[in-house]
Amino acid sequence: MNDIQVWNFLYRLFLMLGLLASSTPLVSADVVLTNGSEVAPNIAIFHVKDNGVFLDLEIDLDDVSKFADLVPKAWLLRHMRDDLGSPQASDHTDRRGLSIASGSEGNLSAEIRKIEYRKRIDRASPLAGQRDPFSGQIVPSPPTDPRVLFVEVFFPFHNSVPKELTIMPPSRDGESLVTIGMQVFDREVPVTDFSFLSKPAELKIHWPDPWDSRFSAESLNRKAQDGTSTFLYIEPREVRHETLIRVRELAPWIGETTEVGQTLSPQRSALIVNQAASFLASRNPVTIDGKSVQPSNATAKLLELTSQGFQLVEPGKEVSVNNAFIGAILSFSSADLPEQVTVTWDMFDEEITRVATISNDIAGPFFGAVTPEDHQFHWQNHLLQYEEASVTQIPVEQQTRQNPAVALITGIISAVSLGFFLLRRGKVAKRASCVAMIAAASATVAFSGYLPDLPWKKFEPPEPQVAEDILRSMVENLNTVTLEISPAARKAELAHIVTAASLGDIATEVERGLAIRTPGGSLATVTGIRDLKLERIDPTLKPGGFSTLAKWTVKAQGGHWGHPHIRAVTFRVLAEVIPDSGQWKLDGLTVIEARDPNA
Repeated sequence: MNDIQVWNFLYRLFLMLGLLASSTPLVSADVVLTNGSEVAPNIAIFHVKDNGVFLDLEIDLDDVSKFADLVPKAWLLRHMRDDLGSPQASDHTDRRGLSIASGSEGNLSAEIRKIEYRKRIDRASPLAGQRDPFSGQIVPSPPTDPRVLFVEVFFPFHNSVPKELTIMPPSRDGESLVTIGMQVFDREVPVTDFSFLSKPAELKIHWPDPWDSRFSAESLNRKAQDGTSTFLYIEPREVRHETLIRVRELAPWIGETTEVGQTLSPQRSALIVNQAASFLASRNPVTIDGKSVQPSNATAKLLELTSQGFQLVEPGKEVSVNNAFIGAILSFSSADLPEQVTVTWDMFDEEITRVATISNDIAGPFFGAVTPEDHQFHWQNHLLQYEEASVTQIPVEQQTRQNPAVALITGIISAVSLGFFLLRRGKVAKRASCVAMIAAASATVAFSGYLPDLPWKKFEPPEPQVAEDILRSMVENLNTVTLEISPAARKAELAHIVTAASLGDIATEVERGLAIRTPGGSLATVTGIRDLKLERIDPTLKPGGFSTLAKWTVKAQGGHWGHPHIRAVTFRVLAEVIPDSGQWKLDGLTVIEARDPNA
């Protein structure tokens, strides 16, 4: 047995090392719904500061002449287009360049800080050129020419800070001359998602707190408007209560003080995160089916709002308190799908007067809000057809020559031969009937399909199609195992499809290589398997088993803090499957590669 184990180890090791040389790292991307403005030919990013507005402008080379007010003449002459004509030819038109106007000062002066050729920043969606899974539309792609003229411009406030600003695109007779994708930040806080700047846009600046700055046109304002939101996720094995809360709104509850514009050091951020995890784990009590429950796990992370939604703050990075959020996740184990879940929200003050709520189950998200007058957030089970995923064993189908008709005939012959044997007196007759009876009885057993496997019978690996079907069932089972939220539960489920000798190693490998997690840490659910292929099939040392190098792609989805994540992952795996007590079981598993199939 020791020799076999050593041989198996060396076989897996050398094959894995050979394949790792050609593997690529796991790359995953979340699906972000876009309107195409982030890949517009021209991109304008505005940053409102205490002393003025900074503009990072990427100009498509074909449009340089239309930004004449912001481009020095020497650069402009290189890109002058005939459609604008000479200045004298356009005097009769009402032509404006890209500008910013203050209600009290009129147009702000523009100071060019930098101008140079660059490649445009890649802001394209991971699905660019493909069909959006939500809308069904083709996701826009960036211009084919990556070159842009980059201009950094500063619009200073001279006399006083304005309460309103108007951003105007280049236009002629009121019609925009170019296509511009715009994003506006007020002291690090995104006021907009990416939007098109096609006409003058009025921005009302809220100097006490940039979170409350707004455009007059509601369509320009960012989607995330609530400083505090709470979410319920009803998953196959757990209930999660998640909270998104601005650090500025949480600070008074945990004894912290913050000021507008303050920068949080990594050390201060870590302290706030630890305080938040402990504090939020004890607030806003949760009941499941009428019983008060305590979280089995409580975590918190520091986030900031970006053009790609809420993103985790990288370790060691400073962050503006204006745009800092705490994302808390409380997990509650639930073996069965509950009938009702209730959150009683108990955090209200002058800043937190309304909390947006979203509940998520397999039927989709449901939106609401809690207030001091109505402070309970409910989820009710209305799922009429829900089947709990479970691990199913895979029986070994014996290869038999079953033929009931022949078995019946030979059985009758055997019975008749027995009668002749008992009734006949002659030795020859008895001997003939005995031989006939034994032959017929043997044929009956053989054709009935119940002939036991003999010790000297040679066992062969299953045919390729049979092996593929077995592995597909095994992969489906492994995907179900990854739904379990605790190592003990995963190991218990694996025991149904894994040999006892390999249970510990395979449980570790499933967690390391097959479990797909969202950036928030929750487990994603596999919703589909495609392109399963067995690249090679070899016999194992145990008769009847097979070792295979297999590849497949899964579609997985999950969510946290109201943000959906949909991704595809291609796995390449070395697996050993053997017959064990009448069932097919895994005896070895090594995940060699897990990557984005489009990488």
